[in-house]
Amino acid sequence: MDGRNDITGRGVRLAFFDDYGEVPGHHPDYIVGLGLAAKAPIYCPASFLNGRPSTTGLIHHGMTGDVDRSPGPTRANLQKAYEDAARLGADVLVNLFLDENWDAFPIERQGMRLAHALHRPGALPGTLGGINAVKRGDAVEVLKTLAETDMVVVHTAAGFRQAAQWIPPDRIIRLGWPAAAVESIRHRFAAAASADGVGDEPYALLIGRGNRYKGIRVLLEAVGSGLPLRIAGKLEVAEDAAWLAGTFPRARVSWEPGWVDNQRLNELIAGAGVIVFPYLSGFDAHGGVSGALVHAMTFAKPIIVSEELRAQVPDLASCQVVPTGDAVALRAALSRALTSPADFGQPTRELEEYLVENHSYERHVEHLANRLPHP
Repeated sequence: MDGRNDITGRGVRLAFFDDYGEVPGHHPDYIVGLGLAAKAPIYCPASFLNGRPSTTGLIHHGMTGDVDRSPGPTRANLQKAYEDAARLGADVLVNLFLDENWDAFPIERQGMRLAHALHRPGALPGTLGGINAVKRGDAVEVLKTLAETDMVVVHTAAGFRQAAQWIPPDRIIRLGWPAAAVESIRHRFAAAASADGVGDEPYALLIGRGNRYKGIRVLLEAVGSGLPLRIAGKLEVAEDAAWLAGTFPRARVSWEPGWVDNQRLNELIAGAGVIVFPYLSGFDAHGGVSGALVHAMTFAKPIIVSEELRAQVPDLASCQVVPTGDAVALRAALSRALTSPADFGQPTRELEEYLVENHSYERHVEHLANRLPHP
């Protein structure tokens, strides 16, 4: 293996697996970022590398993506990745989405250890809907069995509490969601500090699907007919452009539906005056993290979140919290951010270091290696 994980200082050699085959969302950034940071092999579809300006140093082993999310193909992919990583000398294969491939276990093991990322522990039993509501088998029992030998990674305090209902706390590693390389975070903060402004008319930005649980109706009520808003993400069937025009005919909204690639998303974030996450109550029921929120924070922009996401932002002036579902309070915060950005304070060294330490790929790899049992 290349590098023998010299970044960790412990000699723990990692490899990463994810064969998700549908519209990938956060999957490609996650595995590619970790693979580059750890100088470790990654096992994923070749499509995960599409559109990337540079993957120099990436140790990629391609495989066919499992589009149907059925256990058979994923088990075969996982078995192949496990055997190859062991042959290359890895100490631990990190399965990056146990939420979606728990039914591929067990696999045949040959001594190399496994670790598993569990992004939404509360959704694992299937009681919250989603993919596990239709899968056969007992996901929680699989988790319990895996935890007898393997470590499980979660990303939030709520996720830790949920996972600890089923498995011993000492089998759980809590690590923040990694969103950018250290160099990228440093560059973005430097660019924000030297920028003269964000354009002729700064706008509020909502990232991701415009749907009810993300507070789209509250947000549109808040912006009214005056505040400019851009939405980058997929439209929900019941809340499409026709619905928007009919319900909020005077709203100044620019909507970019569909999957927005990283280059365009970064352009939108860089040009925004404020990024807003007005999520409604119930988001933390699954114990997951808002990856879009972490990504936005790395650009040193003013952030507004509802109370629902308070635990996912640092207690700093640039991250404002408003009552959940309160359109009046949200409008006031948006107006301040767009007309008096100084009220949110300047991006601080404290925020930059917080993001580097808790949400960079390099630190994620270091913290993971340091928490894994030594080989």
